[in-house]
Amino acid sequence: MTIPMIVLTNGRADCIIQSLPSATGSVVGVGTVTIVDDSGDAEYRAWLAEEFPGCAVVSVAEQAAGYWRAMRAVWALAAGAPHVFFVEDDFTFNRPVDLAELAAVLDTYDHLTQIALLRQPWFGNEHHHGGLIEALEAEGQLFEECTDGHFWWIEHRACFTGNPSLIPARTFAKPWPEGAWSESRFGRALFKNRSARGAYWGRRSDPPAVTHIGHERAGYDY
Repeated sequence: MTIPMIVLTNGRADCIIQSLPSATGSVVGVGTVTIVDDSGDAEYRAWLAEEFPGCAVVSVAEQAAGYWRAMRAVWALAAGAPHVFFVEDDFTFNRPVDLAELAAVLDTYDHLTQIALLRQPWFGNEHHHGGLIEALEAEGQLFEECTDGHFWWIEHRACFTGNPSLIPARTFAKPWPEGAWSESRFGRALFKNRSARGAYWGRRSDPPAVTHIGHERAGYDY
């Protein structure tokens, strides 16, 4: 089984030149790779096509369209796939990840909206509390370590995240909202279903699976 991967970029050549080879070299089970470009830069698109000849390059629009429109393009491309592995262009991978394992958990537990890979602490509150999960717990969010006897994951209702994750068709069936703060609003819409949960892959004791390398946001309308 192979699973399509969609990579969202908006002009950071210095990031994607690290992140895409890291993903394809570390993630087992990747099928087709599509780069969704929201840079609005024809030269950047041409560079992507030359640098990554095995990947399809799709432009959101002739001009930079903004995050929520780019995510709607991702959603449209994902239509019809049982699962899609979604990656933003500013993450590298710290260890191998087998998508078949994540897909098996998503297919067994249909209350899960995604299985994301945990990144290192990035924001000030995350450094203060010692991690991303710990910072969210300090805000009152609950996290539960779960297992099926073979794999481990950490369930929560804190957020939907654009960090690298495997997303099932049932989540892509929900429309991505327009306008500002679309990621947080999408998560709130998902969790109106009281049984819905997000998940991070692995155990609480595991080190971060991915590293966030983007120091500045290049897009807008987040």
